Amino acid sequence: MNSLTTLPRERQCHIQLFKIVYGHSKCPKCLNRLLFRRSYAWCSICRKKHSVRAATWFRGSNLSLQQLWLLLWCWQRQKGVGSTTDIVGVSYPTVRRWFRRFRALVPASSLQLSGIVEVDESFFGKRRYGQQTIVVGAIERDTRRVRLQIVPDRAQDSLELFLTKTVARSAHITTDAHTGYHDLEFYGYSHERCNHSNGHFGPTNMIENFWGVLKRSLRRLYGKLTLVDLRNILREWEQRQNQPDLFYNPYNYLKATLVQD
Repeated sequence: MNSLTTLPRERQCHIQLFKIVYGHSKCPKCLNRLLFRRSYAWCSICRKKHSVRAATWFRGSNLSLQQLWLLLWCWQRQKGVGSTTDIVGVSYPTVRRWFRRFRALVPASSLQLSGIVEVDESFFGKRRYGQQTIVVGAIERDTRRVRLQIVPDRAQDSLELFLTKTVARSAHITTDAHTGYHDLEFYGYSHERCNHSNGHFGPTNMIENFWGVLKRSLRRLYGKLTLVDLRNILREWEQRQNQPDLFYNPYNYLKATLVQD
């Protein structure tokens, strides 16, 4: 599904969910052909009703499967909450709630970056209100794969703990001149510094650009740089960079996450 014109009908959504959960669209008990209704599928041989929702995290929802499919498509395409309410025909809180659920189910990344890796920190929130959160990020220059993590401060211990967990020791790390990065050679990394105060930004251009894209996207979606659900937002953006196939269409995402309950 790459546009609204290819949105599956309710019955098609039902059949696709059966195939994802059970591997086929037949009766799970006797493998006979099923008759698909709006809320269940019925087998004429064993006389059983089967609800695919009951086997997934869709259970309990009053929305149609087509609406859920469309909500997921809007989230994957990073449609704003306001635009999504108009497209799907549901309330603003419903869209926010489902967007948070989709984000929470994104699998966590465990990969280690290698090669040339750019590292930088960014502040989320407003300093004058005392609600700033520090996020440190690393991006692999060749593949643009990323790792992101909330840290309590910019101290050397916090930054080094993040790097030793997410970046292979053979990597070449490029950072700004912050003192928290001064002893990276001790861990086996080769290290290149650039002084932003002197206008030297080249070695960290990619990670700086990543922060800009992420923050602009959050402002477009929510009208502000929200700190609500920030941990899951970072995990979502990791996987948007690292596993883009998850966000290509609803089927790919559901196949990866639907039965994880």
